[in-house]
Amino acid sequence: MVKSWGSRLPTESERRPLTAREREILALLAKGLSGAAIAEQLVLSPETVRTHVRNAMTKLGASTRSQAVAMVLGDGIISPPDGEPSAAPQAPAPVGEGGRRDALVELAAGLTELADIDWAAVYLVDETGMALRLSAHATAPSVSAAPPQEAILGDGAIGRIALRKRSHLVASPDIPSVPRGPLLGAPLVREGRCVGVLCLAVRSSRPVTRREMLLLDAFANRLAEVLGGPEDPAQQLRSARRLFTTSWIRAVGR
Repeated sequence: MVKSWGSRLPTESERRPLTAREREILALLAKGLSGAAIAEQLVLSPETVRTHVRNAMTKLGASTRSQAVAMVLGDGIISPPDGEPSAAPQAPAPVGEGGRRDALVELAAGLTELADIDWAAVYLVDETGMALRLSAHATAPSVSAAPPQEAILGDGAIGRIALRKRSHLVASPDIPSVPRGPLLGAPLVREGRCVGVLCLAVRSSRPVTRREMLLLDAFANRLAEVLGGPEDPAQQLRSARRLFTTSWIRAVGR
């Protein structure tokens, strides 16, 4: 069973170090290999691979495989796949709002490449702490609608998501730009406080499963964590988004 850390992830001092085999398997997961493919490549049984993954998740305090991989990528424990450079070990340079916004726009655009997603949007809580402002969004090529520019905490579809503890499907009659299906959203929570909302406009062609909602929870947790740091989030968000979309496609089965 994966150890629960409540509303936070364990700090580095609280984590037990990963073994060389656990790091190796997480690195192969980051490359998109399935458990069966990893077992074949490392000449292990599938059950042994699953045991290593579960042990690594427990040590990291991760609730899903994708979250565990995102965490070790973000911390530099394993190198990013495809030869992408890992984060520099020196102190990160501050990033401006423009760079952060560009990284979020890239993230939203990547999410709309998923089947059945009309648009993706990231809202961040403004300085008053009571309103959500649209920070970045992207729409699928065949969609002309766009998400609303702002929402009030607790009011309307998006505002209600902000007060939830985890991802939620809500009807969206108050959003004319979501005519075909429900809104799937997850709060971005950092240090026990909601700092934003991640929203996906989902077409009604198929039901959203619990597994997909859990994946969105893990992704939203990682997004909140990355946005809370002072460094340029582009690379970490790129890696996290790639892992999320891969897991989502597998969950959907296409």
